[in-house]
Amino acid sequence: MPEKVLEAGNLQFSVDARILRELGERLVRRPETALIELIKNSYDADSTQCRVEFENGRGVVVEDDGVGMTLAEFNAGWMRIGTASKAFRSTTPVYGRRITGEKGIGRFSVRFLGEHLALTTVADDPDYGTRTRLTATFDWPDYDASEDIGRIEVPYRLTVAPTSTSTGTRLHVTRLRNAARKLDLKQIRTASIGLVSPLQSLIVRARDSGEEHDDPGFRLVLGEADEDFDDIASRVLDAYELRAQLTVRQRKLQLRIYTRDQRKPYLDISDTVEGRCGDLKADVRFFPRRAGAFRDLGIDGRRVYPWIRENAGIAVFDRDFHVSPYGEPGDDWLYLTRDAASNQRHPRSSLAQKHFPMSDAEQTSTSDNWMLRLPESAQVIGVVQVTGARGNQRQPYGKSEGLVAAADREGFIANEAFSELFEIVRGSVEAIAMVDRRRQKEREEAERQRRLRRMQDLAAAAAREIEDNKSLPAADKRRLLTAVSQMVTQAEAHERATRERVRQLEVMSLLGVVAGFMTHEFGVALDALDKAHHILVEASKRTPALKPTVEELETARARLAEFTDYSSAYIRGSHTAPERPYPAAPRLRHVRGAFQQYATERGVTIESSIARDLVAPRVPTSLYDGVLLNLLTNALKATTIVGPDGDRIISFRAWNEKNWHNLEVADTGIGIPTILRERVFDPLFTTTDSNNDPLGSGMGLGLSLVRASVEAFGGAVRAVDPPPGYSTCIQVRLPLESQEPS
Repeated sequence: MPEKVLEAGNLQFSVDARILRELGERLVRRPETALIELIKNSYDADSTQCRVEFENGRGVVVEDDGVGMTLAEFNAGWMRIGTASKAFRSTTPVYGRRITGEKGIGRFSVRFLGEHLALTTVADDPDYGTRTRLTATFDWPDYDASEDIGRIEVPYRLTVAPTSTSTGTRLHVTRLRNAARKLDLKQIRTASIGLVSPLQSLIVRARDSGEEHDDPGFRLVLGEADEDFDDIASRVLDAYELRAQLTVRQRKLQLRIYTRDQRKPYLDISDTVEGRCGDLKADVRFFPRRAGAFRDLGIDGRRVYPWIRENAGIAVFDRDFHVSPYGEPGDDWLYLTRDAASNQRHPRSSLAQKHFPMSDAEQTSTSDNWMLRLPESAQVIGVVQVTGARGNQRQPYGKSEGLVAAADREGFIANEAFSELFEIVRGSVEAIAMVDRRRQKEREEAERQRRLRRMQDLAAAAAREIEDNKSLPAADKRRLLTAVSQMVTQAEAHERATRERVRQLEVMSLLGVVAGFMTHEFGVALDALDKAHHILVEASKRTPALKPTVEELETARARLAEFTDYSSAYIRGSHTAPERPYPAAPRLRHVRGAFQQYATERGVTIESSIARDLVAPRVPTSLYDGVLLNLLTNALKATTIVGPDGDRIISFRAWNEKNWHNLEVADTGIGIPTILRERVFDPLFTTTDSNNDPLGSGMGLGLSLVRASVEAFGGAVRAVDPPPGYSTCIQVRLPLESQEPS
């Protein structure tokens, strides 16, 4: 039997009025972002000025001199939820600007900022044939209480405006949210529009060729005095070390790297890309902190680096507006800071891998691997200009959509287009790193050639003087000329030796990695030895003949454990001072124990007059151990060189005086001539060459590293007059209170 029909017809959807609040919360994340969306609306209204006033936390006024809104535009735009009135218009009607806003974000931005809005807009209304003034008020909490958004009534009034009245729109937001009462005004200024940011000289203005009126530009006026940084902006930006200019147009990529003093590009690369992210322009400037970088600017250098730090980063601009968070403080969207901190040796971009690849030898070399000079985010200032996809431009699902803004206006969606943008821009920064390394090597080679030419010129002048000296016998002339020739040959040999020593330094830089690996592997070996030792101990109970083997294994295990602990102490060494004081004497016992057998076998006595309760300086224990280790090994090599009849004594002495910790190491070795006392601290200078010593031939690095480490913590190292009976004495002074390196 059919059911009885009670009612039939058509129903309509209804929308809860709270959707306004929900959309405001979801489409806008921060009050600064909300305000920037309102500034975008002013820009899209062809205004020449947008003024933002702040009423001490009570309200915000956004006022512009644009074309304003007619009643019809207001009704179809502001009053129609879910429709972006600009979605199908790519340029503005007066100046032909590219439209920056969409989705009707503006009205939700107002809702996000505060509870009440008073809107006033003046426009030329063709429906009425006159200039009109429209006023309307919005009380958002009242609307939240309504059950159906379609039943909300917004009071408005339309009047005839005098022709002398300027067109434009004024938004007065009151009853602000707590978050909107304290706005980051500098972020709004630098992030809202390229024309008024410190990056304005990096923005390339491009208007459609068919526009009828020249764009007079757009000025943003905030309710605070402008900071006095703009006067140096252009001069600082032009003082770059290297500059990358990048363009992509119709899938054709061009990347040029410039040096500051050359108009011709140092590097010029052309390529073809997929074009998923569309056309783009980029200008990235590199500012490494190097001596004399801003000497010729005529600006107080103390102001330059703070300005660079505050404005550093590579920002992305979509239609002249900054896309948050790219380029903001702390942002690392290109992984520059992350990779520089971890000494990443492999480039990320396919552009670098294709156009300037590294061989395996180059990747393992600290002097040739240009990725080790990758700029950090704090060292670059740059702008990337793109044209993101808008509602009417997006392709069906599964196709390339272009650069699509996230719903909360925070960055682009991670699609293929954004991946291509990352690849291209990251590649331009990697090109900067490659050129920077190449130029450094060119400068080093030029300096080497300059020194050789100087030596050759001096030799030639000396030879001419010898030849012209009529009072010198022929035999003496030949002898002197031979000496001059040998001097040049020795100078050239010295240059070759220096390059070889630098190569050895590169090898040493890898030892830290090797040491970490060794510590791990030795830990595994110790576990295996412990298991073997346990098995042998049980077996020796049944077979006494195994006891000597057990004892040998115990000795070997103890030595390996000591070495592993010693190495681990250095690997775990921190750059920060310890939280509490520690005694100095146990640190010396720890280091001396590692070399006691070596010293005993060679008849070297290691003495110490360090009080048991003497407090060490507030430096990392690994640093203090490293100082003791270097001084001890240097002294051991110096004392073992002396003849068998000589005394072989090394003496450690330490004491605290006022706010200083003093450490002295004296030895009876070969000694250091007074004239060479300062040179022993030079890198690669050594007085302990010995091919027969298990400690190895001196690299000339120990005392150099000691001085660098000690000075980093506010101390000093020097060679002093030795006590009676000793030939050498090195003195180290470190502050007792922490002075961590910056």
